[in-house]
Amino acid sequence: MRKTKLFFINGIILTSTSLAMRGIGLIFNIYVANKVGSEAIGVFSLLMSVYSFAITVATSGIGIACTCIVSEEFAKGNYINGLKAVKTSILFALLLGITSSLFIILFAPVISSAWLKHAVSEIPIYLISLGLPLISVSSVIGGYFSSVEKPYKSAISQILETSVKIIATVFLLYLNPSKDVESICISLILADVISEIFSFSLNIIFYLFDRKKYISKRSLPIQMKKKIFSIAFPISITSCIRSGLSSLKQFLIPIRLELSGISYSLAVSNYGLISRNGYASYHVC
Repeated sequence: MRKTKLFFINGIILTSTSLAMRGIGLIFNIYVANKVGSEAIGVFSLLMSVYSFAITVATSGIGIACTCIVSEEFAKGNYINGLKAVKTSILFALLLGITSSLFIILFAPVISSAWLKHAVSEIPIYLISLGLPLISVSSVIGGYFSSVEKPYKSAISQILETSVKIIATVFLLYLNPSKDVESICISLILADVISEIFSFSLNIIFYLFDRKKYISKRSLPIQMKKKIFSIAFPISITSCIRSGLSSLKQFLIPIRLELSGISYSLAVSNYGLISRNGYASYHVC
């Protein structure tokens, strides 16, 4: 009975937090969209489609694998193996996050010239890469908290992350007197990176305090590493394909609009007008 009650309480916490964050994000994104204009929103949405794909590469499967294995090991009382699984998952996540960042840096000139038609330089794209390793590690720690039935810690992290992102966005846009598209995109992306750094730091602190009662120096059996990989790999492949196709679709819209005879700048502006409804999914939420 206690576990059933705890399950419903955790479900209510996660659901209510998600709905609240999306509601706040929607309201704030309307404010930002009205402030910066349709062209900036269009370019930023395209940048966020790249960001979304990079996040998928950096995180897909690892958090779920951590949740599954830690839940299984803790249920058996094997706390040592459970914590070692978290450690190994973090190492895998760092590897994926750094790899994703390097790909973004490597392809930044192509994205800027071929996909965005020099609407912005490579600088906003380089900034995207900064938060990817942090996001990947945070996804693992979030999986750990889900497995030990403490999702409220992830909820606290999400709420504070959103608050920091809103404050940073308003502050950076206020400090930025320039209304050009690139400077606006840099301000919005920097606000996101700042919030991710804050969220990562908070998650690490929560995790280090929580693991104290289970800590051990014993090594992790090699089969556990294979088990993490076997869970994460198929999820990662399917998620990357789905996210990649979605990102490609976003870039094709202004390109096809340009073929109708209008300039790329106007095409991106029109794309920004039609993408405002989906803007919340890329920014604060």
